[in-house]
Amino acid sequence: MGSVFLKLTNNAQDGVDALELAIRNAGDWSAFWGDRNSPLSQVWARSRADMFATQGSSTGASWPPYTYLEKKYWLPIKRWALHTGRIEPRHILRWSRSPSRTAGSGERLYPSFAMVNHAEYVWEVSGNTVRMGSAVPYAANHNSGTGAYERRTSRNQKGRIVVPTPKRPLVNFGSPFIADLRYALGVQAAAMGGKVGITDAELARRFKLNGGKIGLR
Repeated sequence: MGSVFLKLTNNAQDGVDALELAIRNAGDWSAFWGDRNSPLSQVWARSRADMFATQGSSTGASWPPYTYLEKKYWLPIKRWALHTGRIEPRHILRWSRSPSRTAGSGERLYPSFAMVNHAEYVWEVSGNTVRMGSAVPYAANHNSGTGAYERRTSRNQKGRIVVPTPKRPLVNFGSPFIADLRYALGVQAAAMGGKVGITDAELARRFKLNGGKIGLR
């Protein structure tokens, strides 16, 4: 009787939403994760769409509002590029005059997380490991609060301003995604006649699991 240890972590490396699962009677779980069109990939994409719609609150704390420097130096550029006179606070990290579940013209960050058919959407499965996220280069800057936007403040280019990128997490799992994953694992484990257990007592308490089991009663 074989066993495998799966560890699901987020790219933020903060450990807050790490979920460790000990799965008995398990072999190759690559089919469980599936490809980018699989049910679980769709669940992940929907959770990212919800995250953008709620400006981060569906996966944790709400994203910080535009900073003073962003308002002064970045929003004028965004308004000009989008041909609009106003950028709503709820439009943070969206590139559209009226953000919705669909992507705006030329938008990259949002669809790379929320649309499974986007070229920069990442859902890579290798055996019992799945890597999910975005291939947009600057996504990591927003996620970790690193990097900055630079622009000149005078025509001779001698004056420059640096606008730091605030931290707005993009890969925190969030309770809704964890709940859906927990259910899918329970269904899979029940079909296999095995059990899925939480190895971390704190996570078991937080997610109110039944006897340390996931999706099983």
